[in-house]
Amino acid sequence: MGEGMTSRFNHEWLRLSGEAERVVASARFPNDSGWFAGHFPDNPIVPGVALIALVAEAVSERERSEGRSLVITGVRRVRFRLPVRPDDEVTLEAIRMPKKEGPAYVFNIYLAGENACSGVLTAEAPRS
Repeated sequence: MGEGMTSRFNHEWLRLSGEAERVVASARFPNDSGWFAGHFPDNPIVPGVALIALVAEAVSERERSEGRSLVITGVRRVRFRLPVRPDDEVTLEAIRMPKKEGPAYVFNIYLAGENACSGVLTAEAPRS
C-alpha cells in the first residue's frame, strides 16, 4: 500500500515503511471518515478500535510484503492516553517480538510526538 492511499479502514496512509521486525508508519483519519459517525457528535474522536485496526493493517501489510501472512489473535495491555481527532496525523511503531505461540507486536502510536496509544498485538500463522 503506497503513500497517500486510503485503506479499507478509511484512513489515509502517509507513510508505511520498515521491515516486519520494525514497522513505522504515519496516517491520518480524514474529517469525512466513517469512524466519526456518532463518535461523538460535536466532539469527534477516533475510536480506539480504529487505532488498533491501524496497527493491525500496518503489521499485516509489512508481513505480506515479506511473503508471510498472519492472523491477528488479540490485543493486550492497551492504553489510550490522548484523543486523536479528525485530520490529526499519527505515527506508529510496531516491533515484532518472537513468541512460541506466534509473534507479538509491541506498538506505540504517537500524536505530535506524545504517546496517544500503546499495547501489544498478538498474531499467529493462518491454519491450513
